[in-house]
Amino acid sequence: MKPKNIVILMSDEQRWDTLNSLSSERSVTPNIDALAAQGISLDRSYTAYPLCCPARASLWTGLMPHGHEVTGNWKSIREDLQDEGLISNFKEAGYHTIYTGKWHVPGTTPQRFHFDDVSAIPAVIEGRDRGRFIEEYREYTQTHGYQLHETHIENLTHSDIGQLKREGKAPYGTAEIKEEHFLETWQTDRFTEALDRRPDDQPFFAVCSYNAPHFPMIVPAPYDTLIKPDEVKLPINFLQGIDGKPSEVLQSSYFSELNGLDDNEWRSYIAHYLGLCALIDKQVGIVVDYLKREELYEDTLIVFLSDHGDMMGSHGLIKKGFPLHYEEALRVPLILAGTGEDYRSSASSNALVSLIDLLPTVAELTGVNIKQKHEGRSFVPLLHGQTSTHRDYVLAETFKIGGSESAVVGGERGGPEQFNVNTDSVNFSIRTSAYKYVFRYRDIEELYNLEMDAGENMNIAASLSSRETLKQLRGLLLQELKEANPFLHEIVANKLIQRGVLEGFAT
Repeated sequence: MKPKNIVILMSDEQRWDTLNSLSSERSVTPNIDALAAQGISLDRSYTAYPLCCPARASLWTGLMPHGHEVTGNWKSIREDLQDEGLISNFKEAGYHTIYTGKWHVPGTTPQRFHFDDVSAIPAVIEGRDRGRFIEEYREYTQTHGYQLHETHIENLTHSDIGQLKREGKAPYGTAEIKEEHFLETWQTDRFTEALDRRPDDQPFFAVCSYNAPHFPMIVPAPYDTLIKPDEVKLPINFLQGIDGKPSEVLQSSYFSELNGLDDNEWRSYIAHYLGLCALIDKQVGIVVDYLKREELYEDTLIVFLSDHGDMMGSHGLIKKGFPLHYEEALRVPLILAGTGEDYRSSASSNALVSLIDLLPTVAELTGVNIKQKHEGRSFVPLLHGQTSTHRDYVLAETFKIGGSESAVVGGERGGPEQFNVNTDSVNFSIRTSAYKYVFRYRDIEELYNLEMDAGENMNIAASLSSRETLKQLRGLLLQELKEANPFLHEIVANKLIQRGVLEGFAT
């Protein structure tokens, strides 16, 4: 029996290890963990780009960033893709489509991506989707006695902002807005209202996209004190593995912003992050309870995921973004649960999965045909126990289009424009079951043996014993790019030739 309905619940900036009590002495995600127990947790799932807009564009198109061209926050999607999200296939198959919450795919809208019922969507100001700046929510909070800061894009009051600027303190605090009026609570109400409005004679494809646990760490009570600082399990690479890291990482704000904090402040900062994860978990529980109460649960495939992770002190870094190809930024939770499927007791899988694989998988599970060209691969055989593997490796990429004297122009890739990329910004990572290789155009290479060094503390790229592994992984990257984008392949190959490390295989 194939699930009739689809519900996708997405958090923002949530590390994979926030689940299953991996980050604290007590679980902050009991509802999400229970969902995984009813389905399967894909424990090695990776985003295509560790930043909101590119990651989300990849999710909804099934394309890597070099394919859809959203290569940074607020960089518009390729013109010929502005009305071509994969959701159109579900709509054509008879689904009523719903989108509630954060969108963050520049250059298009949920409506243009074929969502019928759209609510709680952030405003577009000066051509930019502002992420959390939602006019309707700002009016709602005002009617309940709160005054949000007039121009701050986050939903913060003046007192909230003051907590982020304390001398010698990490940027965290207790929200002035109470839980019952907090953004995530309000979004869940809008989502269930949209489900109430659905036509009775159609299956539905419904997305609720939350903002938490994205910074800033302003957390409503009681989640601000749910996890005590001394209950926080510091990551195995907390403030570690800095030697051998690229200069573009160590010279970035991701490293300098909280540099010098003591362990207690770090623990408090992480505890507030986990509090936001717990708030998300409550919303998941509310939606699941709604589906059960409305007798929809038995006929619904439920997906939980996040768009990317957060460093949270690993290697002394915070947030996510352009130069960060570490597990904490790339690896995300991904859970599928559906009572009609035979993977209910599968518990978890260590197979390598990319988020671009999600919609092709959901389409196969529901019998929907995808017409558009995409790079995702359905992992239905993995779900059904026909294989224990999926991909030999996952690719992640970060680069910027234009804006530099070093920008060069490539040829057609199926779109109407030529591809103008800042070569200095080109970074790629290849993650296999055992290794992580990072190519950086203007910085050192990185290589980590993840079986022996899960925290990526020791960069072994310069080790003589790593030569053969480096050769193989460079070859994988070049092979991938040669098939996907000859222009980017040329950039990487020429740089490797310049470095004198391209011997031994054809480019």
